[in-house]
Amino acid sequence: MATVGSVTRQIAALEISGTSSKGPAPTSSVARPTHAKHPSQPNIAKLLTKFAAPHHQSQTNLSNLPPPPPSRSDKTQPAIDIGRYDGGLEIENEKRGDVVTGDAAADLALDSSLSRIYPTQEWSLHLLDMGRPLGKGKFGRVYMVRTKTAPNYILALKTLYKSELVKNKVEKQTRREIEIQQNLRHPNILRLYGFFHDEKRIFLMIEYAGKGELYKHLSKLGSFSEKRSARYIDQMADALVYLHGKHVIHRDIKPENLLLGINGELKIGDFGWSVHAPGLRRMTLCGTLDYLPPEMVEGKEHNEKVDHWALGVLTYEFMIGSAPFEDRGSANNTYRRIAKVDLKFPSTISPDAKDLISKLLRYDPQERLPLTEVLCHPWIVKYRPNVT
Repeated sequence: MATVGSVTRQIAALEISGTSSKGPAPTSSVARPTHAKHPSQPNIAKLLTKFAAPHHQSQTNLSNLPPPPPSRSDKTQPAIDIGRYDGGLEIENEKRGDVVTGDAAADLALDSSLSRIYPTQEWSLHLLDMGRPLGKGKFGRVYMVRTKTAPNYILALKTLYKSELVKNKVEKQTRREIEIQQNLRHPNILRLYGFFHDEKRIFLMIEYAGKGELYKHLSKLGSFSEKRSARYIDQMADALVYLHGKHVIHRDIKPENLLLGINGELKIGDFGWSVHAPGLRRMTLCGTLDYLPPEMVEGKEHNEKVDHWALGVLTYEFMIGSAPFEDRGSANNTYRRIAKVDLKFPSTISPDAKDLISKLLRYDPQERLPLTEVLCHPWIVKYRPNVT
């Protein structure tokens, strides 16, 4: 899947500001494999819940937050093991990437400390303890890191090589990601806490998703239970209500772009095809084939209802293990099935789940179930945890 990776726009509202300073083209999923079994990311110590960067404080100064509470014994909390750093950033930087110049250099000189609204602390690699690698993306590596200043929050640090972004003509898309995500504040949207750059790279300081990629969990199990699926869709719908309220259309919802937080909560983690569209009408074909709605495959104008369609596809895939219109033998057949809304349900899906999916997967975008009605649909309400 060829979207740039994740996170990036509206951090003007998280202010890791602080006292210490200085210091692609549309993708097709025709070749996507069936959910094969893959090991999910190992979970880290439960203590991480105390040290993960805060999510809900609006306009919070991350560096000035109080440290986590002491343990019952009043002894100092043991340090969370972020793993051993392999020196990969330095090794890779010796032979990868070039210095960019001109307009591209200006576009990619991204630094959250220079934000006009709520600037953050000035960040650099010297202010972070490097830990184990979490993965490799198309444009760089991702590492587990810990801030050196108390209370030593744990984050994921994503690197992007500027020259590779330029070569792939995605530098403006990457900047748009950052601009979209930097101000988003929702428990089911992966948080961008800060960003900085050096001569060749951009560094994104991202909320650490302790339980890893949702797609790996789905691959391991093959499918999810209706209860688990309904709870994820409940969280997704709530996050999409929030995004659409800010005139942001995601446009690339799929399991590969979702992660799980340290408490198992769903996190939207990729905004590579997102767009801030106050008019909510766009023409660009983008996203992943299995999740494209009829208006996109037919080259028509689209709006935020593309996300409603994708939510229906996601609901189906969670429970069945494959997308509803997928034809592995032919992309053209997949296009045709989408355009005809050729929707077939196995007998294993409950009537309530079938009803929700059918109301989201409508040819006419205006007939798709509103997200507020998704949140109160009987299938969602049935499995929603009781809040005491």
